Amino acid sequence: MEHFFGKFGIRLFTALLLWGLGVLAVSEVSFAAPKVGDEYGGGKVVYILQPGDPGYVAGEEHGMVAAKEDLPQESLSWAEAKAAAERLELSGYKGWSLPTQQELSLLYKNQAIVGGFRDYSYYWSGSEVDNQKAWALDFYNGEKVLSVKSGALTGIRRIRAIRKF
Repeated sequence: MEHFFGKFGIRLFTALLLWGLGVLAVSEVSFAAPKVGDEYGGGKVVYILQPGDPGYVAGEEHGMVAAKEDLPQESLSWAEAKAAAERLELSGYKGWSLPTQQELSLLYKNQAIVGGFRDYSYYWSGSEVDNQKAWALDFYNGEKVLSVKSGALTGIRRIRAIRKF
């Protein structure tokens, strides 16, 4: 009887050790830090915060992901576009918004990484100038343009939502 428990104990210990190492290996893979261009958090990583950036915390990974596609709505007023971005849920992730003017410029610079942007198109930013105007960005040449927030002069403005992590 004593011999049986001895072998059983060694086998149990070995099995638990191997299982523990397997869990450790899977955990390390699962929690790898995202990199620019990776699919993460419902979109594609566009930027990882660097030392000196607002919100940077040493030892933590924070940044911005962009939706992989434009929202299907076109020609929405700024308020409608903002609301559509905020209602968005992708792959179970909420907390989307229109990018600020600076974030939209990052999207323009990294548009090949994210993909799906349309040339000759203006994209709304979440940056307001006043009650009448907000910033948009021309994805043909990267030019920032003031746009009327509502009314017939708005024209086609596309929406690409972002989310911070």
